[in-house]
Amino acid sequence: MIYETKGVVLRTFPYLESSTIVRILTKEFGVKSYILKGGRKSKSNLRSNIFQPLYILDLQVYNNPKKEIQIISEAKIDKDLTPLFSDIKKTSLAFFLSEIINQCLKEEERSEVLYEFIEENILKLNNLTDNYSTFHLSFLIELSEHLGFMPMNNYSLEIPFFDIQKGHFVSNNPYLSNQLSKEDSLLISNFLFSQENRSQNYTPIKLTKEEKTKILNILIQFYQTHILSPNSIKSHIVLATILH
Repeated sequence: MIYETKGVVLRTFPYLESSTIVRILTKEFGVKSYILKGGRKSKSNLRSNIFQPLYILDLQVYNNPKKEIQIISEAKIDKDLTPLFSDIKKTSLAFFLSEIINQCLKEEERSEVLYEFIEENILKLNNLTDNYSTFHLSFLIELSEHLGFMPMNNYSLEIPFFDIQKGHFVSNNPYLSNQLSKEDSLLISNFLFSQENRSQNYTPIKLTKEEKTKILNILIQFYQTHILSPNSIKSHIVLATILH
C-alpha cells in the first residue's frame, strides 16, 4: 500500500552501482530509510539531486514494518529552499542541523510535534536575511527540550557551576571533568536566560565570536554526554569558522 507523507531529508549515501539510500524524517512514520533504485542514473524517475540534506519533500512511499529499507514511489520538492542553499553561511548551518538531527533521531520514533518543529526551523532559516549567527545555538536548546534533556537554568551565586552530566547548576568546584568553570557557566546561564525571554520585540543577546564558539562547543559536549556518541559530530568545527 502506498502512503502520502511529507519528509525532511537527513542523509544520503550511494548504494551498489547506481542506487542511493536516503534517510528521511517523515511526518507519518518517523525516521525511515529508503532505497532509490537507479537514482544516480540520468533517466531515473527519482532523481537523487532532490534528496539533499534538509530538503522538504512531498512523498508517496511504501511502508512495510517488516522491512528495514522502504521504497519511494514518487517524490517532489514541497518548499523552495533556494535562499538557504545559495548562501555559504546558511548552507553550512543546514549541513550542521542535518547532522545533529540525523544523529539524534532513531528509526521509527514518530512525533508529529517534532517534525513540525524541525520543518518550521528549516523554513525560518531559509527566510532569514541577517541575524542568524546564533540560530544553531537556539536550535540546539529547543531541540534538547523536544528530546527530553534540556539544560535547567537554575544558576545563582550559591550554585554557580554548570554540571554537563546532571544538566543543571551545582555548588561544587569546577575541577571535575563534567563541570564548567564559573566563567563558562555564567555564559551558558546568560544564553539560556536569553532563550527564555525571546519575543518579537526582544533584542537577542550580543555575543562575541569567541563566546559563540564556546557556547557551541559546550552544547556539543552536552549533546554527546546525553544522547550522542563521543566525536560523532564534525561539522560544528567548520561551522564555527565560517559563521562566527
